[in-house]
Amino acid sequence: MAVTLELSNDEELAIKELKSRFAADEMPTEMYEDTHMFHRFLKARDYNLNNAEYMLRNHLTWRKEFKVDTVKDYISREALVKFFPGSYIGLDIEGCPVEFFATGNIDPKGIRRAAKFIPDIVMHVIKIVERDAEILKNQAIKVGKPLSGGFYIADLKKFPLSVATDKKSLEHAIYIAKLYQDNYPESLKGVFVINVSPYFTLFYNMLKHFLAPSFVKKVKFYRTDDYKEDLRKIIDPDVLPAFLGGNRTDPDGNPLCLSFLTHCGKVEDKYFIQKNSRCLAEQPGVQRLLVSRVSLAEIELKVVELGSVIEWEFETRSRDIGFGLFFKDGGSDRIVELIPLMRLHTEDFSETGVHKCEKTGTYIIVFDNSDSWIRSKEIFYRTAVKTPAEHEESLKDID
Repeated sequence: MAVTLELSNDEELAIKELKSRFAADEMPTEMYEDTHMFHRFLKARDYNLNNAEYMLRNHLTWRKEFKVDTVKDYISREALVKFFPGSYIGLDIEGCPVEFFATGNIDPKGIRRAAKFIPDIVMHVIKIVERDAEILKNQAIKVGKPLSGGFYIADLKKFPLSVATDKKSLEHAIYIAKLYQDNYPESLKGVFVINVSPYFTLFYNMLKHFLAPSFVKKVKFYRTDDYKEDLRKIIDPDVLPAFLGGNRTDPDGNPLCLSFLTHCGKVEDKYFIQKNSRCLAEQPGVQRLLVSRVSLAEIELKVVELGSVIEWEFETRSRDIGFGLFFKDGGSDRIVELIPLMRLHTEDFSETGVHKCEKTGTYIIVFDNSDSWIRSKEIFYRTAVKTPAEHEESLKDID
């Protein structure tokens, strides 16, 4: 059955014009003959032909760079298959593919030691999205009309503060979000973000700056189990896993459906391909700080432009150290807790973090060694305050 689009005369003319700007050999024949594809890129750019053409040409370049047309043959690293979020649940009641992401339980530092971001992680993500795109296309042919797009469930249960402020995790999330927006326009039906914690809010406030308004409005957040009732309206209970509010279980009755869903978790050492990266002390711009036993040390940072971003990286010579971020209210001298003190271990990786500043003034990084009655802690660290423009520029070369 052919896919029929309901288009106005202006939309048909715009599609015809956009298609005429490309030679048939600039893309696969199936893609060139896909009216819906041209329509999606036009719609994503509000039917501005020049902008839509620019977007589509960038997409074609990207497809060649990452060999997207043959990505289904790409063999993902076993660590990503087992510990990286992204599992296919099935179809919703309209025939759209549904994916589950156990994002809150991911071990980002373990993943980074078990795989390179480019190409390993990026190719794995593209493989997941292309699988959904193929399912969506086949379902549209079956019903004879375009479908809304993929539906994603992101579970933030167990999402820790250490990940919420992790610089690399944020950079990689931004890269993947932009990859999706730029190359799969108008392919998203909706996102349910469930079990949301205040920690994730810190992370999302940084991420959403890079998300298109059309993307943001399709995201719905849940702090309680209310999502289960809403999911049952969208997905047949016999398709929906029991732990998400449905009836589906593993053959042995396990409601977590471990036979087909990845719940992430700590990456096993046997999968590591990257060496231990603790070498911060030898890098330029790094300062040394000795925090005496039963004491703490403070580092003050001045922020003069609203929306600036504080970045930090540190490691200890041995054992753990308490870390926190605070704001000094100049009007009252009141100290406001932004990131509560938490004990962090830096044996495997230096600790990196970011925080977007909603106020100008004095911010204080605290290293807390008050729990140690015997040992001083030697810390190597570097910090930076970047304006919004500087921060956005720094994200262009993510690897």
